[in-house]
Amino acid sequence: MHAPSAPPPSNPPPERRSPLYIAPFEGEFACDVTVLFDENGHVCFADERPEDRDVDGVLWERWEGTPTGEPDRTAHHPARQYKVMDGQPLCGVYKGAPDRDERGTLWLLHAGDAPRLRPLPSSIATATICIPCARRAVRACEELQRGSVALRVREAPVVGVRGTLYSPDHPPLANQVVRFGDGALHRLVARHLMRELTSAELDETIFTAADFAPAGAARNRGAASGHGPERG
Repeated sequence: MHAPSAPPPSNPPPERRSPLYIAPFEGEFACDVTVLFDENGHVCFADERPEDRDVDGVLWERWEGTPTGEPDRTAHHPARQYKVMDGQPLCGVYKGAPDRDERGTLWLLHAGDAPRLRPLPSSIATATICIPCARRAVRACEELQRGSVALRVREAPVVGVRGTLYSPDHPPLANQVVRFGDGALHRLVARHLMRELTSAELDETIFTAADFAPAGAARNRGAASGHGPERG
């Protein structure tokens, strides 16, 4: 399996850890760097540093800043997304071991990532997850409430990266997936490590109707019943 080195580490201090480990904070941002082409037609940064590339020569977005402010639950910080997707996948919420059973590892996808599950997405950046975190994520995220699916996946090999694809003759294209071995990899500035889901099946035991209730409604129900908010 492809095993490149990670982008530079980025771990918020414990007191500022996000409810979603892979989410960037307001104080973290992608650097405004100048992207050029070298004599071989490969992308590079005008002020490139050794840590901008992994051991396979893939160029990664450079991020800086500090983990301050609110987390953006709709985005993934490249270095932390890499940490949970490389090697043995980890839970994207708390960076621990995801849930596994005889059917495989638990993955949580937006419904748009897996329309009717046929065909399964050829490559995804969504992280693995454990059952308590999956339920908390759905309760807290309106996007997931509008459509999400839990999968058990037996195999999910690393297959490529997603990022901005550059061309000497055309404007850059954002959110392009390029597989390892494709020559276009030399023209990509990567943001996410991608895995391919195979041997997957639905897990319909993870969620109940209560999991899809908006967080505010859940709090109101707890207050009305004399109980505090649920802690998971």
